[in-house]
Amino acid sequence: MKLLKLNQRGSIALITVLIISAILLILVLGASSNQVSTSYQQLNTSSNRYSYYISEACLEDILGRLKVNINYPGGTITLGDGAICTTTVSGTDTKTIGITTVYMNYTNSYQAQISVTTDGEANNIRRLNWQKI
Repeated sequence: MKLLKLNQRGSIALITVLIISAILLILVLGASSNQVSTSYQQLNTSSNRYSYYISEACLEDILGRLKVNINYPGGTITLGDGAICTTTVSGTDTKTIGITTVYMNYTNSYQAQISVTTDGEANNIRRLNWQKI
């Protein structure tokens, strides 16, 4: 009889340990899943911000090229970190510049309008607007 009672106590303790372990495992998996989700959100935010900065740099590059050659049509710029910036320029006195950036798996498109005036040999450029499309 005594042996039977000891086995029952051991099995109850084992079941209790298994239940507590399962609950702790669920809590740990839930916390780590939340951490992974937060990490992805931070990656998206920083990649989006970096894509915006790439677009601004491409716009500045185009503005510099337009000061030299008012008929610059646009092109593709590949940066060292794998980012790609594709640009198009259309219009005459008021030019519309389209910029599409691809960084990792993130693609963003921006558009700027500029006014161009020529004073002798110099091309004066003024940015009218800049927006994400």
